[in-house]
Amino acid sequence: MKIVLAFLFSISIIFGLKAQVSIQEEDTIKRFMQDYEASNLENSTQKAWKIQIIATNDRRKMEDAISKFERYFPELDTNWSHENPYYKVKVGAFETKEDLYSFLLTVKQHFSGAIPVVENIEKAELVRT
Repeated sequence: MKIVLAFLFSISIIFGLKAQVSIQEEDTIKRFMQDYEASNLENSTQKAWKIQIIATNDRRKMEDAISKFERYFPELDTNWSHENPYYKVKVGAFETKEDLYSFLLTVKQHFSGAIPVVENIEKAELVRT
């Protein structure tokens, strides 16, 4: 009986306590965080990994690669650029190289020459996994 009463008493104490935590940050820390947030809002790009599925000097091959990719992966956008004399098609945008590996293996089943490349991209383009 004493054990039951002691148990009930300890449970009532545990659930009856309300912990309050107050954090007081120093002014220098507060200013630093405000500057950091402002800097991040101004800088909308970051280095990220993309997958280059083709680099060719034939525009038709580039267009065929885009069509093929869109058939297999309609949820992802393709971006192409012309860096004389090559047309390059890049897809995806991953924060780290490790994030893109599983997708790269899938892409390589259809595009054997696919390679990872680093680019500055808009943060909004990052693929969320």
